[in-house]
Amino acid sequence: MSPYLIKEFLALAVFFATVNATINMADVACGRAVMRTSRVKGGQDAKFGEFPWMVSIRINGGHFCGGLLINNKFVLSAAHCTLRRPEKYVTVVVGEYDLLKEEKTPPEQIIAVHKIYNHENFTKRYIDDISLLELKEPVVWSKNIRPMCLPDMMMDGTDNPLDNTAATLAGWGWTDEHSKGGVRANILQKTDVRVVSKDSCQESYVKETGKAVGEPQAIVLFDTHLCAGVPDGSRDACQGDSGGPLMSRDKEGREVCVGIVSAGIGCGRPGLPGLYTRVSRYTNWIQATVNAANA
Repeated sequence: MSPYLIKEFLALAVFFATVNATINMADVACGRAVMRTSRVKGGQDAKFGEFPWMVSIRINGGHFCGGLLINNKFVLSAAHCTLRRPEKYVTVVVGEYDLLKEEKTPPEQIIAVHKIYNHENFTKRYIDDISLLELKEPVVWSKNIRPMCLPDMMMDGTDNPLDNTAATLAGWGWTDEHSKGGVRANILQKTDVRVVSKDSCQESYVKETGKAVGEPQAIVLFDTHLCAGVPDGSRDACQGDSGGPLMSRDKEGREVCVGIVSAGIGCGRPGLPGLYTRVSRYTNWIQATVNAANA
């Protein structure tokens, strides 16, 4: 599977942390797929139905960002994907796998967007980069269309227990930076990464940009961010993966969205993790937005 530009998207550990508190906002079980595989060591094609919560968000019919189903009426994504996007031009495709083919067994569903809710504090950079898309019609659940679990807001507190956690990315983004010969993936891709500590990640961005925290144009990380990647940069999100989930399994084996693909510098650069919106810090906002829309 990316500048200071937002993407139209490490440490080794002797232990494996797991997400231990989840929220299900749907009327069916979350984070469960009929098709399940072991984690991967490099980017590769996902199996059909392996990530049934994945959503292709489209402008005028063309894929431009990812997202995930949290229930049958709402898709979670990144605000940089949806800011100033008129709803009438936006559709989502659920049950998608190959962008060049229509999935028929069971069928994919193309649904118009009723309203887009961007976080009120998002200002085109990488802070509060989260949005919700309310669909005009509810999705119909099937074996390859299911909701994803969200993390409880207290599950990764000030001691950052997610550091070094194994996580998985999925999306239809570019395979590498365009200047390095990358191409846009048509079949859903997946790859494994690890959550990187905020301090280590901050050091990486200071080194890459030459801008220390407090200097103009510096990239400054907050408690609302997660970083993830691998030391050699061989696995990362890239343009077109934006808005998609960074997934980790809880103790019951359910996939939980711990992060949303947000920002970075280039794609897959050694020693430079990708930047994600930390979903646990926004569960109150997500629940309040959904509840207000349903009122």
